[in-house]
Amino acid sequence: MKPFWNIDLGDVPGVLGFSGADAVRFLNGQVTQDVRLLEASEYVLPSCVTDAKGKLQHRVWLSSGKSVGEILVLCRLEDASSLESRLTRYLIADEVEVRDLSRQFSISDFGGVSISEYERISHCLPKWGLELREGILPPEAGLDATDISYNKGCYIGQEVISRIKSAGKLNRRLTRFSCASEVSLGLIHDLNGLECGEVTSYVEDLALGYLKKGYENHVNFLSGTVEINKF
Repeated sequence: MKPFWNIDLGDVPGVLGFSGADAVRFLNGQVTQDVRLLEASEYVLPSCVTDAKGKLQHRVWLSSGKSVGEILVLCRLEDASSLESRLTRYLIADEVEVRDLSRQFSISDFGGVSISEYERISHCLPKWGLELREGILPPEAGLDATDISYNKGCYIGQEVISRIKSAGKLNRRLTRFSCASEVSLGLIHDLNGLECGEVTSYVEDLALGYLKKGYENHVNFLSGTVEINKF
């Protein structure tokens, strides 16, 4: 497997195995990534599972299994059961077999490489429970650049996400900041005291968070009494 940065999966990921004649087609209708890209590929591809309104439910990683045509869906171990319920809810007459293979693999089996919090924030990588949570729109966190295929056809939530791309409008965007001293997680204000976003992660001289629409051209903000600057 080609190495990939492991931010959310821990040492032992949750793993769901999908096999059968309709496995690829079925998953392509459930996740934002193009599952067909896994054919003859050694890459582990990030993807999202969204609801009908395009809002994030799970972030997952896709890998080819050992058997021909088998697709492995990786998630946080604690999310395996809820993810399986969400995906199989739409499994009706498809020729697909689903197996929970959690605890049969370690993250190293997939080439997962853990990185430091400083590396994560410096590369503006969102983490579940901090920048990522249920109900956000994936493009708000920059996942449209890594997790979403705009060429593969329909999936649940596709219409909303495609409309966001066409309109180019989001209420907020993930943003990286520099800071000279320790900042607190929570609200960001502009220099006039107006609320304009939030800090979600902080380490040393870097912070990560969201800025509201309309502040794209602003540079200086306040986190509490500490000035932070947009990269």
